[in-house]
Amino acid sequence: MIEVEAKIKIKSPKEVRSKISKLAKYNGREKKIDTYYTLEPLSTYPKKSLRVRQKPRYYEINFKQNISYKKGVHAKNEVEFILSDISNFLLLIKEFGFKPWVKKEKITYLYQIKENFNIELNHVKKLGWFLEVEYLATKKNIKKARKEVAKMVKVLGFSDKDIVKNGYTKMLWNLKKSN
Repeated sequence: MIEVEAKIKIKSPKEVRSKISKLAKYNGREKKIDTYYTLEPLSTYPKKSLRVRQKPRYYEINFKQNISYKKGVHAKNEVEFILSDISNFLLLIKEFGFKPWVKKEKITYLYQIKENFNIELNHVKKLGWFLEVEYLATKKNIKKARKEVAKMVKVLGFSDKDIVKNGYTKMLWNLKKSN
C-alpha cells in the first residue's frame, strides 16, 4: 500500500480531539515503541532506514520509500511484515551492518473516517502533540488520496502552511544534534 499523509504540530489536543470525534470513529489508544536501524554512518541523517516496532505479542518491521511530496502531503510506499521472534532478526541485521540510530515513543489515539482513511492524534515523547491524516492507497489512487487528505486537513481547521514536512525521526535527529 501507499501511505498518503499530512502531519501537523498542534497546541491543543483537546480542541482537535473534539473536532475529530465529530468526523471519525474512535478506535482506541496504542503505545508505539520504535527503534530505527540504518546501514549509513551515525554521524549523518540516513537516507534509508528500517523500523522495528514493539507490539504486545509480536514485532512489526517497516520500511518506507518516498514516492512524492506535494503541497504538504507525502506519498510513501510502505513495506511491512510481522515477526514473533525478534532476536534472530536483530542478529541478522547486525551481521549485515545495521546499527540502531533513533528511538521513538508515541501514544496514538486512532480514529477511522472510512476504510483505509484514518486520523491519528499522537503524543511523541520529546516532540509533543501531532495530528496525522493518513490514507492508504493503491498506486492508481494516489491523486485521489492526496485530495482527500488535503480536504480533511482543511475540514479540521488547518491549512497547507500548518503541515510539518519532516517526519518524527528527522525531528528527533535534529533535537539530538542540537543538544
